[in-house]
Amino acid sequence: MNKTSILAVFAIGLLLALAGCAQNAGPSKNQTASQSNFSSAPGSVYVPQGVPPLNVVAVPYNASEFTPSALDLSRPVRAQTFASLDDLRAFSAHYSTSNTYYYRYGGVAYDAVGGAKGATGGLPLPTTAPQSGGGESQPSYSQTNNQVENVDEADLIKTDGSYIYTITDQTLYIVKAYPGENASVVSRITLSGSDSSPQQPIRCLAISRCLPPVFQTGYQPQQLFVLGDKLAVFGSYRNSRFYADTGISPRLGMSFFDIYDISDRQEPKLVKEYRFEGDYFRARMVGNYAYFITRSNLGTRANPLPLSYDGEKALPMAPSDVYYFNIPYQSPVMVNIHAISLANPEEEVGSKSLVVEDSQELYMNENHLYFAYTQTIDPWQIQQDVTLELAPKYVNITAGDRSLIEKINRTDDEVVSPAEKRSRIMQIYSDYIALLPTERQNELADETKLAVKAKLANYSHREFTVLNEVGVEGARIVPIASGRVPGHINNQFSLDEQGGVLRIATTLSQLWSWDGSGMEANSSSNVYTLNAADLSQLDGQEGIASGEQIYSTRFMQNRLYLVTYRQVDPFFVYDLSDARNIRELGSLKVPGFSRYLHPYDNNTVIGIGQEANEAGRVKGLKISLFDVSDVANPKEVAKYVSSGPYVQSTALWEHKAFLFSREKSLLAIPAYNYDWQDKGASFNGALVFNISSSGITLRGLIDHSKGLSSDYNYQPAVERSLFIDGELYTKSPHLLRINALGDLHSVQNVTLEPGTAGGIPVY
Repeated sequence: MNKTSILAVFAIGLLLALAGCAQNAGPSKNQTASQSNFSSAPGSVYVPQGVPPLNVVAVPYNASEFTPSALDLSRPVRAQTFASLDDLRAFSAHYSTSNTYYYRYGGVAYDAVGGAKGATGGLPLPTTAPQSGGGESQPSYSQTNNQVENVDEADLIKTDGSYIYTITDQTLYIVKAYPGENASVVSRITLSGSDSSPQQPIRCLAISRCLPPVFQTGYQPQQLFVLGDKLAVFGSYRNSRFYADTGISPRLGMSFFDIYDISDRQEPKLVKEYRFEGDYFRARMVGNYAYFITRSNLGTRANPLPLSYDGEKALPMAPSDVYYFNIPYQSPVMVNIHAISLANPEEEVGSKSLVVEDSQELYMNENHLYFAYTQTIDPWQIQQDVTLELAPKYVNITAGDRSLIEKINRTDDEVVSPAEKRSRIMQIYSDYIALLPTERQNELADETKLAVKAKLANYSHREFTVLNEVGVEGARIVPIASGRVPGHINNQFSLDEQGGVLRIATTLSQLWSWDGSGMEANSSSNVYTLNAADLSQLDGQEGIASGEQIYSTRFMQNRLYLVTYRQVDPFFVYDLSDARNIRELGSLKVPGFSRYLHPYDNNTVIGIGQEANEAGRVKGLKISLFDVSDVANPKEVAKYVSSGPYVQSTALWEHKAFLFSREKSLLAIPAYNYDWQDKGASFNGALVFNISSSGITLRGLIDHSKGLSSDYNYQPAVERSLFIDGELYTKSPHLLRINALGDLHSVQNVTLEPGTAGGIPVY
């Protein structure tokens, strides 16, 4: 055997040995969306109209269904719940080492979390229209820039037209905001575990049971909701004593969800303290209910059910509350959905969990949650499977190595995961393969290559978006369906549901041959329509804009506006009025690209992105107005391009930073520019524009550079903007600026600083 062949075999063997945790995915062309719709038993939970209620059966755990291998698309996907706690333990042990390592703790069961919290503040929710009450007219005000009407998205700032509620670091502020000339902070809630000032007593784990100094408690508020006189603030929660007593992994520990009564904005009262296992993922609010979602790893505790607490009381969950699928996972997590009533905090929390691959995005309307993540077909995983099948035909291993393989297979899954077992066994065979004569190595390589090629031919695509649909109604939660479509999504705006039809836009990444022979397929994009009842495919447009990828999408009623990009910006318009017949209506190519699209009206779309030349070189921040009244010939009727190539805006990737009002002809976005060659051209603040259906004019900059700790402008200062009546409010972490909308003159600056720092007054 020549040296080159030996090196090649060793290289292949090493790659195979390391391929044990490759991802799986995807359906064949006729299985783009799974037929596995499911819901709860009749009458138990919400089922969308037109969906017959089906029983989700509790199925005894069968480890053979979860061996790490390429997904078998011929096997029907079945949603099921765990038949017993023992089954959930076995499933968790099977995957416990495939994603993260858990710290093991002993100790007594601990069911006391929460306790006295010094409070001097709270927050209210954006409304869909100006409120009125008490015979006094209320000013008009902006809301969070939500994707879906009547579905409020959690954010770090809210207003009710009189007060502003916002988070900076570990402090939540209530600001009497209107009228601006009298604006001031009226109360604060500082969430920390070590503040011992008179206004903020030491935080306790349970009523009258405080932590000793050796244990650290940490609250990191991230977002909030407000409903009338109730405020919810939530985020991550870290508590070493709690971890030690419960056995929760610090790596994906706990989240908190606290509810305050803010009838008196100067004296908010804590009425509920919830703690949920897992890191905070997303939150939405529909009507009176907040849907709070965390992600947690599969536990190795005696009771691996996700832990939840209402103050000192543990909230029960049953194995039947955890849903999973009869498919091999790679790095599964639990997505935990908690429905919490803000109108009636004493109402029982509704909770369910889904076992999925790590969820990447969430879309929600009034009736459904859609969790979406990318799943790929990995040729190296398939090659490992084939090699393990063929190797015994080519090599004779010793009795000692056969015994070693048996020991590896017998090892508890909690100690060594199935994927790791296969990798170790693969390494044993690779050592023998490396000693084969060159001719036999070549025969094995050729047979393996043909077998892998045949298996890959079963997949129409190698990249898929997996969708898990969940129905919600108040505190009731029930899985509805699961499915797949080719490609990956860009963000939450890649999905939309209307009239019982889910619409989704995806991009298929550029595909290179697994054996190094070259590129197999260029990138392209797709649009699909799915029946929301079971996620079966109704129609699809594939192969859009070869060589490019989706940069932004916006579904507006029966149309989809789609931007792809490589060097120029193709702006596409699609007709979705007939879900079974998607049609391209028109397109336009302009330099640059749009990262975010926003409706101005039914015939005009705003795009924000970057200007670029024909070679694709970025030239600056760009805002475009697209006229789509003639859908066959969309036009860019106006645009603004920044004077410097380094200007950036948070609104490019965070839609909640985009403030628009057609009635006030207002557009405001955070913007910053760090020009290392010309420091005088650097700035940091909010750009304010006058906008109409035919023009965009820059009015000025609301400067927030004084809120920075240095003169560097390479990161954004302004987080959000909003308006109340005739006043514009722009917020950076430690400064709330108020300017008149009429001429942008300064009305008031409100400093956002915590009242104390380690017990020391701050001035």
